Amino acid sequence: MAAHHMVKYDALIVDADIDRRMRLKSATTSVVQFKKVQLSNKLEEANDRLAGEDTWDVIFLNYSLQQDEIAAFIKAAKEKKSAQDAAFILVLPAKDQESSTVASNVMIGADGFLFEPYSVDQLIEITELAAKVKAERSAGREKAALSFLLNDIMSQIDMIAYLKSVGYDVGRGIKRFRQMCEVFNTLEGESKNVYYEVAVEKFENAPFPEKIYQKKYKGASKRVKEKMEKKLLAKLEEGLEEGEDSETASSA
Repeated sequence: MAAHHMVKYDALIVDADIDRRMRLKSATTSVVQFKKVQLSNKLEEANDRLAGEDTWDVIFLNYSLQQDEIAAFIKAAKEKKSAQDAAFILVLPAKDQESSTVASNVMIGADGFLFEPYSVDQLIEITELAAKVKAERSAGREKAALSFLLNDIMSQIDMIAYLKSVGYDVGRGIKRFRQMCEVFNTLEGESKNVYYEVAVEKFENAPFPEKIYQKKYKGASKRVKEKMEKKLLAKLEEGLEEGEDSETASSA
């Protein structure tokens, strides 16, 4: 098997007991995958570290901490750039290897467990889990971003179709639409697969354009309709990059 570049992980150990903290830090020195390993004796101090410049790959939380406090800490940490891709590992005593304890700890957001007394092999498994968690979290964020963009693009398609059907010039709106779609040309590999998956799902489940498009207007309501259309046209062209206007004007 060809040797590959080994990824190194920065870890944070949160434990009120100094002996346990030092024991875990000492164990990580036997695992080449661990790079920088820092210690905190309480969650407040760990929170301060997460607010700094460093990013963390693995955060070990000892069972002696309050479960509800651990849950709140993990939830908040996942929102921070410094720990958004971290694997949160609960360090538990051997007697807690029963499924009920494990299940309740999964509910608070833990990604994995380390049971005392732990071995070097178990710590290596943790680094493998960290790689998996990192890949899944970043894919999840990418999927969410593509999903938001596709929602915008679909509403843009609806507006273009409607305004065109009632006789408006939608040239600038179409330019804006093309700009929004440019990001798709940059997608490759797994990102492109995620895009196809999200796009098929979105378009298959797309509702028909809103009923406002099918109403028949008379008299005063005709003015209301025209006002609504002007608003739609402005929304359609919103965010069009500068320097596009003259080109559109000449082709209009």
